[in-house]
Amino acid sequence: MMHNILTNIIFLPLLMAVILGVIRAPLKVLKWGAFFSSVVTLFLVLWVAYNFDPHAGMQFIQHSPWIKSSGFSYFIGVDFLSLVMLLLITLLMPPLYIYMMHEERKGYWYNMMLLQTGVTGAVLSLDLVLFYLFWETMLLPIFIMIGKYGSGMRQYNAMKIILMTILGSMTMLFSIIYLGYMHFETTGIWSFALQDLSSIVFNPKTSIWLAAGFLLAFAIKIPLVGFHTWMAPAYGSAPTPAVVIMSSIMAKLGIYGIWRFGFGLFETTLIYYAPTIIVLALIGLLYYAIRAIKEENLRRMFAYSSGSHLSLIALGLFLTNIYAWSGSLYFIGTHALASAGIFIMIGLIYKRFKTVHISDLGGIAGKAPIFAFFFAFFALSIAGLPGTGGFVAELLIIIGAFKANIWIGVFTATTMLSAMIYIFWMLQRTLFGPANNTTEFTDLNSREIIMLLPLLILLILTGIAPSLFTPMFEPQLNAFLQDALHAIGGLK
Repeated sequence: MMHNILTNIIFLPLLMAVILGVIRAPLKVLKWGAFFSSVVTLFLVLWVAYNFDPHAGMQFIQHSPWIKSSGFSYFIGVDFLSLVMLLLITLLMPPLYIYMMHEERKGYWYNMMLLQTGVTGAVLSLDLVLFYLFWETMLLPIFIMIGKYGSGMRQYNAMKIILMTILGSMTMLFSIIYLGYMHFETTGIWSFALQDLSSIVFNPKTSIWLAAGFLLAFAIKIPLVGFHTWMAPAYGSAPTPAVVIMSSIMAKLGIYGIWRFGFGLFETTLIYYAPTIIVLALIGLLYYAIRAIKEENLRRMFAYSSGSHLSLIALGLFLTNIYAWSGSLYFIGTHALASAGIFIMIGLIYKRFKTVHISDLGGIAGKAPIFAFFFAFFALSIAGLPGTGGFVAELLIIIGAFKANIWIGVFTATTMLSAMIYIFWMLQRTLFGPANNTTEFTDLNSREIIMLLPLLILLILTGIAPSLFTPMFEPQLNAFLQDALHAIGGLK
């Protein structure tokens, strides 16, 4: 079992969904089956993390030919980067299933299990065709969950996100196929394995276009400013579990993709795109923050907030120094936890008030003090509250920005300030403003506290004791950075 542990982690949720679907399991069995699969998967991932060697490279590798004549292979493994993503995926699924326990639509549960398999497979794939298949697999459940189970203009918004994502997917697929062809032309053997393709020497002009195919797909997924028009409508229409997955996991997969495939295949070419992406990230920091300040819908407000902080993560990635890279990787984890917490809280507000408009809320602290505490904590964690992991991550990126360029550093430092402005403005109106809604607002019950407490504890631990977590990725991160800097001749 342990030899195939990554395969078990990927396909256990899908297998559970298939079994429960074939036997036409009653709703109660379906719920507990989904929750059980998520808990077992989490323990398998924790076993991987416990046995992970921070000083080794790719680990727990499985590599088997799939369609040998075409170069397709089932090639999976885990390193520092995929381990962070893997931990996030599996840590968030049990709380989401607890949140969903009153959900009566069976399709909702099946889609969540399929979605977990899709995102997990994408994170662990080391064959580009396999990565593409999982990348597309995770899109289908999101499309269904928004289009069928969402609210507002759900069908229009579902179609918008799928069309934009397919646009990026098609350009990435073209680049993947051409990379495999280039390997065939060079060696006489078809291969789409990342380790094989990374050894190809590219013509600079060809490399620019191939990298663009990947970057477009990842820029849409993050999304960088200019590629973001799907984001706020989708977050506004999607049901809460789908919003959590989009913000906490799928958006980070855009960053992961740039890190894994951009720096894995096109290190020198990224220097060509770096100024453009740095400018887009800096514009995004400010633009998304302004939109968040003006937004009345809580989901849309935190969608723009996520866009601003994801721009900060992308910026750190392209500054290519150890402070910025450490901060970006740390922020992937801490922002995912805080984002999951705040969107679950917004979902709980909707369950109680049937609205998420700030002007319809108010006086929550007086009616539900425990609820108000958790809501304020997760909101302030998003803004980089000292003592939480987000503060450590943002501080590292800001230091890395100053190391790269003083003006970039100054501009980046405004992120915390702008976030505090719209977060405190929102908290004042929702928690402490006049009670505009006459609906009885109940405080968190024990099930909801149990659901939220692990996220809160992890955010505090990552803030006050980062040394518990950084040794897991620092050695490999340093080695990865040195390889990237060597490939680009030390340019930053």
